[in-house]
Amino acid sequence: MRSVHLERDIEDPRSSQAYILTPVARQALERITASFRPNSTQRAWRIAGDYGSGKTDFALALARVAKGAKSELPRDLGRFIGQATFQPAMATGDSEPLGLTVLRALNVPWEAKRRPTTEEILSAVRAAVTKARKQKHAGLILMMDELGKNLEYAARNPEFDDIFLLQRLAEEACRSGEKAFIVVAMLHQGVAAYAAGLDSASKREWDKVSGRFEEIIYAQPTEQVATLLAATLNVRVDRMPEVIQKESQVAMRTALSAGLYGSVAAESLLDLSARIFPLHPTVLPVLIRTMRKFGQNERSLFSFISSCEPMGLQSHASRKLVDAGHYRISNVFDYVRSNLLPTIAAGSAFTHWGVIEAILASTPIETPEEDAVLKTIAMLSLLDVPDLPSTEEAVMLAVGNRRGATAKAIEKLRARGVIYERGTVRGLCLWPHTSVNLDESFAHALEVTSNRGDGIHGLCAHLQSEPLVPRAYYAHTGTLRYADVRIFPASELGAFFANLPALNGRGADLNVYVALPFDTKQHNKAQKFLAENATKLPEGTYISLGWTQSSAVKAMADLVAWKWVRDNVPQLSGDRYAREEVTRQIKLAEKNVRDKLGGIDNLAVSNGNSLTWHCCQANSPLTLATGRELLTFLGEECKRIYTDTPRILNELINRRYPSSAAVGARTKLVEAMTTSPDKPNLGLDITKRPPEMALYLSILQHGGFHVETQTGWTFRVPKQRDDHCRLLPALGLITRTLQEKGIDVLIPLPDVFEALSLPPFGIREGLQPFIVAIYMATHHQRVALYEDGTYLHEVGGEAFLRLMKEPQYFHLQYCELDTVRAEVLNNLMTQLQINPRDASRTDILDLIRPLAVFISREIPEYARKTHTLSAMASSVRRALLDAREPVKLIFTTLPEACGLPPVGSGGLKNPETFAAILKTALHEIRTAYPNLIQRLSASLTAAFKIDIAVPNARENIIDRAAQLGAAVTEPTLKAFALRLSDKKLDHRGWVESIANLLARKSPERWTDKDEAEFNHQLELAAAKFLRTEMVLIGTTKKLNGHACRIALTKSDGTEMGDLINWDGMDDARIKTAEIEIQNILSQHGRYGMAAAMRAIWERLEDESNNSKKL
Repeated sequence: MRSVHLERDIEDPRSSQAYILTPVARQALERITASFRPNSTQRAWRIAGDYGSGKTDFALALARVAKGAKSELPRDLGRFIGQATFQPAMATGDSEPLGLTVLRALNVPWEAKRRPTTEEILSAVRAAVTKARKQKHAGLILMMDELGKNLEYAARNPEFDDIFLLQRLAEEACRSGEKAFIVVAMLHQGVAAYAAGLDSASKREWDKVSGRFEEIIYAQPTEQVATLLAATLNVRVDRMPEVIQKESQVAMRTALSAGLYGSVAAESLLDLSARIFPLHPTVLPVLIRTMRKFGQNERSLFSFISSCEPMGLQSHASRKLVDAGHYRISNVFDYVRSNLLPTIAAGSAFTHWGVIEAILASTPIETPEEDAVLKTIAMLSLLDVPDLPSTEEAVMLAVGNRRGATAKAIEKLRARGVIYERGTVRGLCLWPHTSVNLDESFAHALEVTSNRGDGIHGLCAHLQSEPLVPRAYYAHTGTLRYADVRIFPASELGAFFANLPALNGRGADLNVYVALPFDTKQHNKAQKFLAENATKLPEGTYISLGWTQSSAVKAMADLVAWKWVRDNVPQLSGDRYAREEVTRQIKLAEKNVRDKLGGIDNLAVSNGNSLTWHCCQANSPLTLATGRELLTFLGEECKRIYTDTPRILNELINRRYPSSAAVGARTKLVEAMTTSPDKPNLGLDITKRPPEMALYLSILQHGGFHVETQTGWTFRVPKQRDDHCRLLPALGLITRTLQEKGIDVLIPLPDVFEALSLPPFGIREGLQPFIVAIYMATHHQRVALYEDGTYLHEVGGEAFLRLMKEPQYFHLQYCELDTVRAEVLNNLMTQLQINPRDASRTDILDLIRPLAVFISREIPEYARKTHTLSAMASSVRRALLDAREPVKLIFTTLPEACGLPPVGSGGLKNPETFAAILKTALHEIRTAYPNLIQRLSASLTAAFKIDIAVPNARENIIDRAAQLGAAVTEPTLKAFALRLSDKKLDHRGWVESIANLLARKSPERWTDKDEAEFNHQLELAAAKFLRTEMVLIGTTKKLNGHACRIALTKSDGTEMGDLINWDGMDDARIKTAEIEIQNILSQHGRYGMAAAMRAIWERLEDESNNSKKL
């Protein structure tokens, strides 16, 4: 069976002389030649048949019949030649527009770059008919072989409407009348089969066109195929073992009885049973159906016989006869699995195939019969045709040989739930019956979803385009920029231009838009609109007009319908196989939509297409290919728009959403910038490489911000040539932003971040806080940071973490001095002996920071609360505590607190006065707590009735307390005595310890009320101490000879007494008083003694009364 080529073989007059007229060919010739009659209306024909079935050979013979070339035909074909002849015009189809194939058949050259229109092609046909009639023919017969290739091309490019041209050709033929025009097209399958990948609307259109043609199925009956097959195999039956011959005959007879060969199968097939060996008689019907369904264009039954594919017939026949035996249905299954799986995957049988593979993989095979039974049932179920049922009898016949073993295998598989019984007619299957009619459900879904508005809107809503990332730009700058891609209907162009997007620093760095038209009319209208309005586009916005999407819209309808089936058919919940089929159909529909889009939804990948882009700065539209060319253009646009972006090659921080590790490293590094700016590497361990070290090396060190000078390590602004990170423009922007609304104005930190994020900077959110930290480190003398309106003199890690999380609560202030303020500031710093961090210039923050540290850290809480200060010092203290703005504090609030007018344009008449007053007030605030300690010390000596210098007085108290503490057990008194007797503390610590005990609060946190409470508790504790000491007189060596006890008793029994200890008294004063008393006694005698006793009584009584009042 040789290959026939229509155009080539028509030139050979002998190419049809050996043609064998089969019943199928005779019937086809009779039908077609009937259309040669005048005014026939059946002149459009399509001949469908498998590859290798002889269609082209038949067409060649038909052409000679039509032309009336009787000498070129065998005798039995000559009778079909009538009086009317036709000029043949023949062409073999190709993957090209149908119009070009028709023109090639008509020998009409076409050199234009554009496609011929339908009317131009029909005009050429009419001209060819006229020419044929001039040559004494009745008309023209147009014969197109392999039309399926043109239909495949039309299915891939539905926008060219080739199917409409096919319809017009059929209509032209049927209406040709006396100017006869006949169309004959040869295909491997029906027209609808070529539209399998199209949407439902397109399929219906193709079905309508298919109906314009009279169909001839060019398929030989099975018995004729068997006869041709036997002749092809040429088996020498005489050398075949009798047992095989007998088995073949029995199997053929049983197959015929079972109806595998059809109800009208000829008994002559019994004679062919051995001649088709090694094919088993049950295999031939299965092979024919398999090649029709899965064989594609290049495979036929006869190519299967001659090919050497794995698991094929040649491979089977190469084995020894005893080992190989018959080629059975199970062998066909292995062949299909090895060679035809791609075709199955693309067809409707793929769901069943997935189930088959899963069952075969999960089922343990115990015997060869079980394996053969499973594969036989699988193959018959895969074909799923009524005339090849997988009944138990048919399966046993196909497996053959040991019927008992086969029956046992079927029974075991059925018992294990591997195979199912679908009734005596349909037989065995690997899955239970499907309860959902998916075809009906899908048709209903199409009706339900067809009224959901414009299809192009649904298509655009479905598309999820990935952002476009110009990676070359990222490699150069370290900033990952992207273009957001949005696809919208071309009908919304007017609304789009009414709300043009702008780059706001929070979203995409560039905006790419593609408008999709539904048809050519909408495309032309949108194209005109863009040409007129492109200059209105904002910076960074690019818009293109995509190609028409009518086919994608139709494909989208299928996808929506299948999703509706999935979501709205409740029966699917109980049918796993139907659910799997719906899922597969959804995936196929999604793929079909993507294919029809032609890559418009993935512009980052080159698809061989180009788009014309409109933007504001281009004088004319730019045509760019998708993929690399488009990405390169976007990268250049990023360079043009973001000219001042830093060059930070550290993806840890230079990103929009940094990781938790990056945030932690950034916080630690800012902490080190605050606490260790004077240390190499900010005090970080250079031998290790934590994330914060990477940030330091790549930005602070590489950028020239942290450097070593003659005075040590410090932060500075690098020179232009040393700005390797290109951060100087960003620092300059911060300065301009802070100065924009005037000097000393508080600027919200989010305003600074927003300015950094906008073009031409476009700095990422992860980098913005760190740039602010660098700015504060390098401009520390002129920048103040506020949190909730309060000045922060130092920004540590915790404050910086709050700044990153809640920037809305922070403000920045740029502090700049004029000449008058600079004079006042210099006087203040001189008087207060404050040295600026940078000797070359003095800024307000050089004074603010020491004052802030003084009022917040240096003085204790008592000094910030006490009312013992003078009115001037209290006013200064209040000004420092309530300060929110450094400039206002120094030049307005503090001068007013010092009783002076604010510093204005005229300055102060005497700045030295302001400095002196402020210095005095600060000194009073600073010494408030030491003065408290002095008062507490004086109260202690007074309470113990000691009138000597403090060091000696403390020693006296310590000695007495040590004696008393060793003797007493009462807890309160003992604790008091132990605190008094502590020798290890210095004097201030000794006083603070006693004060803390008596007032139950550290003196540093006292208020003035706490001092009064201390004095009260001290008097009580000291009195108790003294009374106990009086009771213990004479019990210790320390008190003997240095104290005496006085006790006076009246006649009424009233007694007064006290302990007088002169260890803590001035001996000189005691001696003087002693001489005076002796003189009085000498002068007055007993009168003097009586007077002395009355005076002592009154003194003791007064002290006793005072103690009772306390």
